[in-house]
Amino acid sequence: MQLLHSQYGKSAVGLLKVLREGDQQTVREITVSCLVSGDFSGAFLEGNNSNTVPTDTIKNTIYALAHDHLDSSGIEPFGLKLAAHFLARYGQFQTVDIQIEEKPWGRMEVDGIPHAHAFQATGAGIRTASIHARRSHPPDVTAGIKELEILKSTGSGFVGFPRCEFTTLPEVTDRIMATRLTVTWHFQKAPADYPAVAEKIRGAFIEVFANRYSRAVQETLYQMAELALERAPEVDRVSLRLPNLHYFAYDLSRFGIPNDNVIFYPAPNPHGDISATVSR
Repeated sequence: MQLLHSQYGKSAVGLLKVLREGDQQTVREITVSCLVSGDFSGAFLEGNNSNTVPTDTIKNTIYALAHDHLDSSGIEPFGLKLAAHFLARYGQFQTVDIQIEEKPWGRMEVDGIPHAHAFQATGAGIRTASIHARRSHPPDVTAGIKELEILKSTGSGFVGFPRCEFTTLPEVTDRIMATRLTVTWHFQKAPADYPAVAEKIRGAFIEVFANRYSRAVQETLYQMAELALERAPEVDRVSLRLPNLHYFAYDLSRFGIPNDNVIFYPAPNPHGDISATVSR
C-alpha cells in the first residue's frame, strides 16, 4: 500500500471585517478555505501528529491576519499574504492552496445619498480568488466572478442549426437571453490593482452582453473573453461558463389573448450549458 497524495486544512472559514475610516465605513465579508500538502505521512500511517498543524490553528491564523491585511486592495493580496505566512511558518508545508469568495455588499442610498455605514447585497456577482503557492516558485493567482445573473429581453437569436426527427425547437431571431455567469481569469503578472482588473473584466462582459446582437451563446462567450483580454493585459487566459437559462413564451391563445412576446415563463431545468477557455 502507498500513500499517493494527501492534503488537509480548514474550509468555509467565514469572516466579516469593518473598515473604519472616520464616519465612512466599508464592510468586507469573505469565506476562506486553506488546504496544505507536505510531509504528513506519519499522521496517516502511524497516527503521529508531530507535523500536523491543527486545522483550528489554520482557522485562527486566517482571522488574525485579516485584522491587518484584509483591506481595499482586494481578496487576492490577502490570499497571497496567507499563503506566504503558512509557507514561512511551517517547514513541513510544501504547497498551500487558498480559495476565497467575497459576498457583494454595496452601500445603501438614502434620499439619493450613499449611507456611511448601511449596506445591502448587490447583484454584482461573487468575487473569487484562488492562490496556489509552492516553495521556490512564484505563486499562481486566478481570480473570478460567479453567480452573476444577467438578462436582456431582445438582441438575441438562434437559427441555422441542424434538424432531425427529434428537433422541436423553432428558429428565432428575437428571444430573451439570460445566464448565470461564472468566470475565472489567470494572471500572467501581478497587477498594480486587483479590484481594478476585476472591474475592467466585468465591464467588458456587460458591454458585450448588452450591446452586441447574439447569434449564439458561444459567440457571445468568445466576444466577452476577447474584450476582457484586450482590456486586462495582466491576464493571459479567461475561462467562462454561460448556462443558457430559458424563458419560453407562454401560450395565452387558449384564453383568447394574444401573446406578442411579452409573457414568458422561466424554465428552471433543463438548461443549456456552454463553457470555453480563451487565451492570448
